[in-house]
Amino acid sequence: MQALKKTKENNMNQPVNNKARLIFALLFTTTILFFLFISEANAAGRFKARGATQNANGGVTTANATATKGQNGGGFARARGTTTNGQGQAAGGGTTAVKGPNGGGGIRAGGFTADSSGNVDYQGGAAATGVNGNAATTGGFSRSQGGGIAGARSTTATSSSTGNTYNGNTTYDSNTGSVNHTQKCYNSSGQEIKCPTGN
Repeated sequence: MQALKKTKENNMNQPVNNKARLIFALLFTTTILFFLFISEANAAGRFKARGATQNANGGVTTANATATKGQNGGGFARARGTTTNGQGQAAGGGTTAVKGPNGGGGIRAGGFTADSSGNVDYQGGAAATGVNGNAATTGGFSRSQGGGIAGARSTTATSSSTGNTYNGNTTYDSNTGSVNHTQKCYNSSGQEIKCPTGN
């Protein structure tokens, strides 16, 4: 554990010159931590690492990671990081994974970019599984320098008891004020059925 921790801390002191590379790495770091530290840690074990450094682009790169294993077999892992270039541009992202004591679990990941003009873009997703079924969602939004926001999200969920699946898509555009939502549901045989109304 000490050797792994030392390696992680040394890596944090190396400049990150590519924004996409940082985000890409972050999206996988939590999964790696989950297997290295949740699966192999002693009961109630914990791992933490963080760092910040000036990078070659004239900005600052930060990163931190945490992983914890409970005595009941559950666990939690998280990694986050950001980088700037000293010219008003920034990027970052993070992931979080949770494992329940009864086999359920979930993971979420997201990343953003921002420039000096005020443009911001975010993309992310999450997934979870448990005794009642599983669900996943992906989406994001973009904000222009004028303040307009446009986004979209897709969600799917499957019941473990019936095998029925819900698929939903939502879009939003502040420039037009429009919000659109579509949904379809299917039974375990793949035939389209009426979606629940929620009444």
